[in-house]
Amino acid sequence: TRRGRQDREIRFDITPQEFELRPGEFKIDVIDSIEDTKGNNGEKGQLTVTNLRMIWCCTRDYRINLSIGYDCIISITIHTANSRIRGQTQALYVLTKFRSG
Repeated sequence: TRRGRQDREIRFDITPQEFELRPGEFKIDVIDSIEDTKGNNGEKGQLTVTNLRMIWCCTRDYRINLSIGYDCIISITIHTANSRIRGQTQALYVLTKFRSG
């Protein structure tokens, strides 16, 4: 398994077991009605923020999700985006990097 690496990985479509908090990981906040305006435009989901990663999970289908470890984040900014649900709106942009190996 990938225990202990949640802060250094970007993972798509993680399993339900990988949603579980690891030893030393704790939940900071959960935000509902968060839309992915990039890869899954129009899909509403839930954003969970922990001390190691942020996890977005689609409300319609939990198998559509994304886990971003904080060590992979280069910057976080706010931009204007086009939402299928809200039209033009403010969006949180997370610029990431990932080094394999």
